[in-house]
Amino acid sequence: MTESIILLVDDLIFGSKLEALARQAGYAPHVASDEAALAKLMVKAPGLVLVDLRGLPHWERLVRFLKGPGKKNDHVPVLGFGPHGDLALRERALAAGCAAVVGRSAIVGNLPGLIKKHAWRINPALCAEPLPVLVQQGIEQFNAGKFYRCHETLEDAWNAEPRPVRILYQGILQIAVGYFHITQQNWRGAVKVLERGLPKTARFQPRCRGIDVAGLVAQAQAVYDELVILGPERITAFDKRLLGQISVDEQGCADIAG
Repeated sequence: MTESIILLVDDLIFGSKLEALARQAGYAPHVASDEAALAKLMVKAPGLVLVDLRGLPHWERLVRFLKGPGKKNDHVPVLGFGPHGDLALRERALAAGCAAVVGRSAIVGNLPGLIKKHAWRINPALCAEPLPVLVQQGIEQFNAGKFYRCHETLEDAWNAEPRPVRILYQGILQIAVGYFHITQQNWRGAVKVLERGLPKTARFQPRCRGIDVAGLVAQAQAVYDELVILGPERITAFDKRLLGQISVDEQGCADIAG
């Protein structure tokens, strides 16, 4: 699955140029210029947000919308760009939550390299830890076809985990909700929530905490593709055998008894 990045720009011509450069580098760029659009795009689990510090008048508000203690997207780095040598602007951007600030010319001249350098990556140490008991229980419920109960269990696990691995739990619970909607013949609900859960889960491929994430993503993508082919009018024809299970290595599980 192509990694998403978000471009916070107000200049349509410059934004289009950055979009083209990002696509050429193999990324999926999305443009926003206000909080409402930004909030909708964050469900795509972007690896990086780039913000125009000179061309976007309210850039500071948008950065603070994402960054700060307790913000659910605080793990996503924000890279600011603006006039080279404007030290006061740079300090404001860093204070607002930008991870770094580069010149506007650097964004155009080396966008792929900057994305690679600053984009969020999964910490291998987090994925090496065993699964919490709540997540194990949620996966067992998923595999038993108890999708709504799985969602409730994994929501508790998501709320209890402060670190970015919580995004994996959120992605799985959203896939579970999508499957639940399918069992209720709710095509629109299933498509909407799978579109949210798939990119979040995909960031943790191929494996994390013993979970075969790549296998789950392939399965859920096949489910999504079948829904698109059928359309809302033919949801009753969906083959529920496509709703497979989640594979977990034994070594990825915590000692429930302990």
